[in-house]
Amino acid sequence: MKKLIKTLYHGSPVKINDGIIRIKPGHINGMKTEITAAFATSDFAHACLYATMRSIGDGWKSPRGSDKLFVQKIQPSISGVAYIYELDFDGFEQDGDSDYYSLQDKEIKRTIEIDILQEIINGNIKVYVLQDEVDFSNLSRQESLDLWDRTLRENKFKLYKPVT
Repeated sequence: MKKLIKTLYHGSPVKINDGIIRIKPGHINGMKTEITAAFATSDFAHACLYATMRSIGDGWKSPRGSDKLFVQKIQPSISGVAYIYELDFDGFEQDGDSDYYSLQDKEIKRTIEIDILQEIINGNIKVYVLQDEVDFSNLSRQESLDLWDRTLRENKFKLYKPVT
């Protein structure tokens, strides 16, 4: 039996004050062209990763359906807050994976503010740091994706434990 989803989540490093998730250009998994939509996920943990990844590290990747964030390098100082926005499921379409999109702006039901460093300390956000120096800068998009996949398969990452 398929689980009935009533709430979706949109993670963002930006506080939205007008109560609306606005449509913006982005990609749906499996599509090469951009669409303009409001994007969301049914997975709260994954929304947390979307909201915090730029504040945590450089060169990040979070496999779909994962609660882990893989980064090339940790930011020198992780601090601040991020936001998870709860949205009604109505009006969303599911992409080829586990994410959702709407071609219209969506009203925010509730805002949840999270402390980024505290979420890492509590183990709610699992951050893994690449242990080898790897230069991704001169690679094509496909070469970069292939290298990420190889480093993930070879388990060249170590769990980040912030000093408290």
